Amino acid sequence: MFTQTDLARLMTTESATAVSIFMPMHPKGKEVRQDPIRLKNLLADARSKLIAAGMSEADAGSVLEPATALLEDREFWQHQGTGLALFINENETSEYRVPLTLEERVVVGGKFHLRPLLPILAADGHFSVLTVTADKATLFSASRYELVEEKTAGLPERPSVENDYENPVQASPPARPNVGTANIPNAQVYGDSPPDFRKARLLEFVADVAKAVESRLSASPQPLVLVADAEVGGHFQQASDLGQHLAGVVEINPNSLDASALHGLAYPQVKERLDRGRVEALANAAELLGRGDHTATTRIADIVRASHQGRVGTLLLPDGEPVWGRYDSEADNLETGPEFESSGEDLLGIAAMKTLQNGGDVHVMSADELPKEADAVALLRY
Repeated sequence: MFTQTDLARLMTTESATAVSIFMPMHPKGKEVRQDPIRLKNLLADARSKLIAAGMSEADAGSVLEPATALLEDREFWQHQGTGLALFINENETSEYRVPLTLEERVVVGGKFHLRPLLPILAADGHFSVLTVTADKATLFSASRYELVEEKTAGLPERPSVENDYENPVQASPPARPNVGTANIPNAQVYGDSPPDFRKARLLEFVADVAKAVESRLSASPQPLVLVADAEVGGHFQQASDLGQHLAGVVEINPNSLDASALHGLAYPQVKERLDRGRVEALANAAELLGRGDHTATTRIADIVRASHQGRVGTLLLPDGEPVWGRYDSEADNLETGPEFESSGEDLLGIAAMKTLQNGGDVHVMSADELPKEADAVALLRY
């Protein structure tokens, strides 16, 4: 999944020439065979633009070589999403398979062009999914489009129930109170039946998972959907104190679900909540603009300036064409025009990234959802 960490890294990458390539992909069907041809044509376009910008043919070929090698990489073409984004410069080539239907585009300039990927990071698309069974807990980072397992979530693992029960019971009496991987009371060791012991360990495991998830969400708050069978889910809800973070519960054993099915069950649980932020932001923007309040603006110069100053709390951005230009924050000088496509940056795209970096929200929508004649709307903190 393309993350805000990726965004920050690509934004700050120093490069003499940055090439950004976007194209739709076809995970299956006859058109799969056409995708390498489409990329070949886009790379040819990138080569022409690099040469037009003053690079020699040899140097252009060298910069694009890692991406060109993908054309013959059969493994690469076997595993694709619905969109492909490539970011290439003289030092590295980064590739992202994304769940967006991207339009074909090649941008060559001084910085990477990242705006087409902003819908993945939009405020109305982020949530977490937690699956819990009697044996395992897994946390996923999710968007409106997909979910990806968080390999570094650090959730507790449940030890073998059979071994934990048999070791203390079979040990010599003096050793029994201190054997096993858990703090098992004497009465439980001597008297509990295997089913009772398993339930006790399940409750302990679920409580540990709940504590770990609470800690993680306190540091990075977002809605959570719990997917578990009725028994495990009930224990989790009793053990946890997630409050409004728990957006929904799906009562089903997640072991039989692949990523697509899991996303299909989880997203409807949070859709209304995620949409609410965009709807409320639009209503707030209309009210503030209607009465001429200075904390809402549609002027691109003001939006760009405020985003660099960290004053944008919410940015409403259309999914349309870039607004090319250049902004010098030290001189507070902004220039716009199509001539900046090769030497400048997408001003609204940069404003969105600055807003995200400063803890603000970005909502990407169709242009007809925005207030009339507005290229974008920024709701300012002050």
